[in-house]
Parts: sequence; C-alpha cells; structure tokens
Amino acid sequence: MRLWLPLVALTACTPASITFFTAEPASIPPGETSQLSWSSSGAPSCRLEPLGMDVGLAGALAVTPTSTTEYTLTCGKAVSTTRIVVAARIDRFTATPATVLAGDLVELSWAAAAPGCRLEPLAEDVPAAGTRSVRPLTNTTYTLNCAGTTGSAMVSVGTPPTDPLFPTQWHLANTGQAGGTRGQDLSVESVWADWRGEGVRVAVVDDGVDLAHEDLAQNANTADSHDYLGNATVDLAEHGTAVAGLIGARDVNGVGGRGVAPRVTLVSYNFLQDSSSAAELDAMVRGLDKNAVSNSSWGDADDGTGLLTSADALWLMGVRRGTSEGRGGKGIVYLFPAGNGGNDRFPDDSNFDAQANSRYVLAIGGVGDDGKRAAYSEPGANVLVSTPSGDRATHYLTTTDITGNPGYNNGRTPGEPSNANYTQTFDGTSASTPNASGVVALLLQANPALTWRDVRRVLALSARRNDSRHADWTTNGAGHAVNHDYGFGVVDATAAVRLAKTYDAGVPEVNFESPLQAPGLAIPDNDMTGVSSSIDVAGSGVRQVDFVEVTVTITHPASGDLELVLRHEGGGFSRLHPKHACMGTCSAIDGFTFTSVRHLDEPADGKWTLQVRDVASQDVGRFVSWKLALSGRP
Repeated sequence: MRLWLPLVALTACTPASITFFTAEPASIPPGETSQLSWSSSGAPSCRLEPLGMDVGLAGALAVTPTSTTEYTLTCGKAVSTTRIVVAARIDRFTATPATVLAGDLVELSWAAAAPGCRLEPLAEDVPAAGTRSVRPLTNTTYTLNCAGTTGSAMVSVGTPPTDPLFPTQWHLANTGQAGGTRGQDLSVESVWADWRGEGVRVAVVDDGVDLAHEDLAQNANTADSHDYLGNATVDLAEHGTAVAGLIGARDVNGVGGRGVAPRVTLVSYNFLQDSSSAAELDAMVRGLDKNAVSNSSWGDADDGTGLLTSADALWLMGVRRGTSEGRGGKGIVYLFPAGNGGNDRFPDDSNFDAQANSRYVLAIGGVGDDGKRAAYSEPGANVLVSTPSGDRATHYLTTTDITGNPGYNNGRTPGEPSNANYTQTFDGTSASTPNASGVVALLLQANPALTWRDVRRVLALSARRNDSRHADWTTNGAGHAVNHDYGFGVVDATAAVRLAKTYDAGVPEVNFESPLQAPGLAIPDNDMTGVSSSIDVAGSGVRQVDFVEVTVTITHPASGDLELVLRHEGGGFSRLHPKHACMGTCSAIDGFTFTSVRHLDEPADGKWTLQVRDVASQDVGRFVSWKLALSGRP
C-alpha cells in the first residue's frame, strides 16, 4: 500500500542586516551639522535613536547635536551605532603687538567655531569671533576658552620710563601736593587702564602748538594742522602749546608729564594769529569728518567789563555746521571756557558771552586744588561742568611750554621746572577747558556712537558734587543737583566713562520755540518783586530738556541794575542776568539770548516765567518782549 504525503514548500528565513551606518563628518563644532546615512535589509523598517524616529531601510538624515552623541540604528534584530563628536574649534587667537611697554595698547583678536567663549584673565564672556583692546602692565598670557577648547597668546611687557613731572600734576592725581585737598582731581587714573584716547582727534584752536615738542610729537598730526599765516613761528604759540599738553601730552615716554588723554591725536589751527571772521569759520569746520573734539581756550575779549558780547555770525555758522555734519553726523564736540572775568572790578557772568552761552558749545568752569571755584572763573546758568584749573600761587597746572625760551617758563620765575620745555604756572578757564576736552576724548573712545549732545548729558549726569557747603547748590525738577558757579559739578572721568559705555546714544533732538511775547511792562525802580511774564508750553514734544534759550529785549538806561530769573513751574530756576557793575555804560539788552543748562531732564511742557527786577535805585525801564526756545529728547 502506497502512502501519499502532502507536498510542503520549504523556504529559508533571511535575517535582518545593516550594510552601513555612518556619520559624516564624525566631528563637528557646536551648531554645525553632520549627516547620518544608512542602508539595511531583511527588516520591514528601522528605528533611529536617541531621535525616536522610525525610518526606512535606507536613507540619510541631517542632525545638529549640541553635544557629543552616539546614534543607534535598529533594524529588526540588527543593531549598529555611530558617534558624532561635538567640539569647539579655535581658528585664530592672536595678540598684536606681542611685545609692548607697560600700559601700551594690545589688540586681542580671535575667531572660533563655538557658541561662545571665555577670555581670561579678564573674566569676560565674549562672542565666538571678535577683538578686545587690553593694556597689560606685566607679562601676561591671555587664554581663550571655547566650550573646553583653549587657545593662548602671550604678551611680553617691558618697564616703561617714568613721566618725571607727573607727580606735580595734581589735576590728574591730587594727593595733597603743596597743600591741596586730596582727591580734588579729574579721577582719571583708573580710566587709563582701558582708554587713553587712541583713534580720537582733537583740534586745538588757539595761537598755535609746538607740534615738534618732545612731549607732543608722538601725538601730533602735522599734515592736517593748519597755519593761517603761512609762516607763523612757534615762538608765538606758548598758550596753545600749554593747552595741547593738558589734553594730550604723551605718557610714559621719560619726559615731562602727561595729558588727560595721553594717546590722543592732536591737530593745531593757529586761528588766534589771524582772528579774521573767515579764519574763525574755517577753524570751526576744518576737518569735519576727522575731528571729534574742538578745544577753544579763548573767548570774550571783554572779560572783566560786565558787558554783553555777541558772537560772530560766521563763527555761529561754523559751530552749527560742525554739530550737524561733523563726525559723520554725530557732531564735533565744541568746548569753550566759561571766562576769566569772575573776580575783576567789573565781574562778568559767563552768560554775557554769546559764544560761551551758545547751545552748540560746552562751557567749562574752573576750580582750584581745594575743589572750590577759582576766583576768576565766571558763574552762569550756561556753565555745564567745571574742571581743575588752579587758583592760588604754586597751585597752578603743570603742562608743556614751547621748546626752549621764550615761553611761560623763561628761567627766571621761581618754582618753574629746570627744563624750560615745561611750565607750572598755567591756569584760568583756558586750562579748565582742555582738561574737559581730554575727558571728552576718552568718552568718545569708549563709545564712538555718542553724539555731541550725548556728551553734554554724560558729563552733566556723571559730574561730582564739589564744595558741598556752597549756598547755591539746588535741585532741579528732574532731581539733578546744579550750581551757577559749578554747573553740575566737577568732571569725574571714571564715572563719565562708565556711563558713556552703556549710554543710549543717538536719541534725536526735539525743538520747541514759543511765539514772541510782548508784555510791555514798566519795571519798578529798586523793587525786589519786579515784573513777570509767563509762557505756557503744551504739546512741545520735548520730554526731557537739554538746553534753554531766552531771547529778551528790555529798555533801561542802566541795565546792570537788572536781575533776570527764569523759573519753571514744578522745576528749577536759572539766574540769567545778575545785577552787576560795568566798565562805562552797561550793554543794552536788545534781543540778547541768555541760555541755561540747569533744567536738564525737566519736561518742557508747563509754565515758564521770566522775572525782571530792578534792584538798584534811580533808573527805570520797560520789559518789552521775550521768547523761549527749548531743545531736548522726545
């Protein structure tokens, strides 16, 4: 008997397999991408971990891991792994120059593939690519750490020569030399660790500068300096040379002293040897695209007369253009002295000088080494800040003098340095102004985006309140302390640079001008109440006042008897015209513009009142008209 069995088809079971599973590249910097690729067979699909993805038997996938990651491909029972190493890469880290003297500027430069880096020993978090200026005082190794990858750059530092006259420069570092008050200085020493004025150009508009002077030559730009006579000699330039030394005498070069901004670039315009209107205009606008600061340590020729003086129309045209077009539209910063007529027989107020009280300039007062107003320094509502300028004998400033004789140091004055290239007898607001100019240069190096208006606010907001017992200190409507003698106080370079670095630069200016008011009021004689006229400002758009201008016409045979005070309801007050004596007949107040910085940050809207008082007997007059102009931030 034959047994029939069913026919059974026998098939082989093929196991799953992975032909390849790779990552290319297998090592990447943070933030870059690698591609996973694979091919497999014998399984319906695959699983990709740690991505948690079901994928086909073959394929490719771009991934950007944030850290080193091992990827696993599972296809059935077949398993394969590949690893992507995530590591930062430093492509460049250099220090230039690598050999310097202590305090010289070194530029660190780097480029890395990393999310960010750490710069040591500065303890600063920095981007993956950038530069940083440093001033090492000793041999220093700088380290760049980018996500665990490090690079280093070493700077060798030699010992610099000293500045032999620096210990006498109390305006820079007042240690109580010759009986001064310790700490009454510009507070600038700590700033020099980072900023010394490199790359900032200052125009010295004066009688000329000895640009070949041993302590100025390294900072002098002779090619762009200008001689208005065509053949002027430095024998007539002692004033400008002294001014230039206060701004930017070279530091650590073994001679003389140092300037406030000792690595600044200096150009000289010897306008005072010409003094024509055309030269005055040219000196204000020359170098519009290159000059950051313009220092004019001169002004009203009528100091000590009590007279009002107007500004030359071409000069006014120049500073308007310089503030609007200069420095790529950020504006040249023009600095002028408050004036030296404060203690004369016919004392002046800085507001009597239409240059010092122009809204386009910063008016600078002077203090002695005791922190109190130098007797010659003119007060005024227009005075922004003060700087050390000297007052008492042997307490003047040390600076450069023209090389050899003649000059301030003629070898016959007691107390002068034996080296006739220097003087210790320079003072006046001619000295306070370049001290402020040097600080402005440091501010613009720390933050080149600052406009000329920004600089004015930074100096005011960072100034140090000095002579705290002075009776004129008051608080304006924005909470700022202000004084007619000192402005907002003495310039504090350390505080000013700190503020400048984070300042919201470039806020546009808003302007308001009232219609002309014609009160036509008779001014009672010898009356402490006087007469007043008010202007109600509404919808001005000026949220924070920077500057106030008051244009007034008064008829009076003895205008020196008059006191003019501007008051802002809910805000501060400004004494625009104090009672004073004059050499001869006092000037008529006929459309003269008085100015004030004292209402800084007050809102423009509100009631502004001008009070006119005749505080002496015999003469009467009439308050004819006035108008108000306000400028500031929106």
